[in-house]
Amino acid sequence: MAKYNHISKQQRDLIQYMLDKNYSFTDIGNATSKDRTSISKEIKRNRYLKSYTSTNCFDKKAILKACEDCKKLSKPPYVCNTCKSKGGCRKNKLYYHSNVAFQNYKTNLVLSRQGIDITPSTIDEIEHSIVPLIKNKKQSVNQVYINHSDILYFSKPTFYKYIHLGVLSLSDIDLPKKVKYKKRKENKNTKNKREIAILNGRRYKDYLSFISKNPKMNICQMDTVEGAKESKKCLLTIIDVKTHFMFIRLLDKKDIKSVNNAWDSIKDKISIDIYSKLFRIILTDNGIEFYDPMHIEVDYNTGEKLSNVFYCEPYSSWQKGCIEKNHEYIRKIFPKGTNFDDFYDKDIQKLEDTINNIPRESLNKETPYNLFKKEYPEMIEKLNCSYISPDDVSLTKESIRGEK
Repeated sequence: MAKYNHISKQQRDLIQYMLDKNYSFTDIGNATSKDRTSISKEIKRNRYLKSYTSTNCFDKKAILKACEDCKKLSKPPYVCNTCKSKGGCRKNKLYYHSNVAFQNYKTNLVLSRQGIDITPSTIDEIEHSIVPLIKNKKQSVNQVYINHSDILYFSKPTFYKYIHLGVLSLSDIDLPKKVKYKKRKENKNTKNKREIAILNGRRYKDYLSFISKNPKMNICQMDTVEGAKESKKCLLTIIDVKTHFMFIRLLDKKDIKSVNNAWDSIKDKISIDIYSKLFRIILTDNGIEFYDPMHIEVDYNTGEKLSNVFYCEPYSSWQKGCIEKNHEYIRKIFPKGTNFDDFYDKDIQKLEDTINNIPRESLNKETPYNLFKKEYPEMIEKLNCSYISPDDVSLTKESIRGEK
C-alpha cells in the first residue's frame, strides 16, 4: 500500500501543467508519484466554477449542475482547461488551477482540523478501507460499522460530522441514507469554524507584519455604510490610503454576494496589472459580508493571487482610521437613518465624485481626484470618475440626487 501524503504546491503546479498539455491521469500520476485515482480526486475536489450566477466558486450544487449541463465534465479530465469548444460555449465552466487548488486546500485543512479527535493514520485507513465500500460498492454506514468496528471505533454521529467537515472524501450524495441527528447546542465560547479559517494568516497582527516586510505595496481600506434599519441597500466603500480617493458602490444587500459583484464590476473595467498594483493590500473589518477574501484576492482566469485581504480586530475601527474619517463626508450629506433603497448607481457616482473633489489639509490642500489621476490616469476614465470645479462642489443631498 502506498504511503498517504498530502499533495504539495509543486505537485499541484505539475498537475496543472500536464493537465493543460492533455496528459492522461496515469501519466500525471507517474510524474507526481501519485496514483491516478488520487489525481482524479484532486482535480474533482479542487475544480472551481467560473460563473456569473454563483458567487461561491466551490459551490457543490452549482458544480453538480454544471456537470449535468455538460456531460464532458462527468468524464476525465473533469474540467474545461483543454476543451476546444470553451471559447464559444455559453455553459458554466469548471477549471483547475494549482494556485486556486492550493488556497482551497489550505482553507479546508484548517476547517477539517477544528475539533477533530482522530489521527492522520486512522483517516488514511478509513480512506483506503471504508470510503471505497460506501462510494463504490454502495454499502450503508450501518453495514460498514458492523463489519469494521475495529476501524470505526467512534460513534456514527461523529462519522457524519467528519464527512460534513470534509475530513473524509465522502459527501451526502455518497450515502444511501443519511441519518438525521439532533443538532448539538452551539458552544458560545467557540468561534465559527469558517471565521477561524478565514482569519488564519489575515489578522491585524499579520497585516502589521506584512506591511513591515512590504513597505512599498499600496494599501487600501474597505468598509460598508448602512442606511436606515428598514433599508436593504447599503454602501460599499474602498479607499486608497495614499491619495484618499474613495470608491463608493451601491449594494443591493449587505452580504457576500453583493460585495463580490461590486468587486467583479471593478475587475471587469480595469486591467489586472492595475488591479494588483492598486488593491495589493486591503484592510477591512470582520463583517460577514467580507468573508470571501479569495474572491477579491484571486484572478480566477489565471489562478494568480493579486492582492492580500486582512481583517481588523473586533471593535477596533480606529485600525482603519482613513476610511472611517472619510465616512464623515458621506454622513454630512446623508446622515444616519437615510434609506438607500430608492437610490440609484448614478446618485452614488455623484456622491463619489463630490467627495473626491474636496481638497484636504492632510493632502497639502490637494484633492483626492487630482492625486489619484496622477497615479492612475487610465482608471479615471474607465471608472467614469468626473472632475468637479471647486466652486461647483455641493455637499447637499439635493445636488447629489439632482433634486430641486
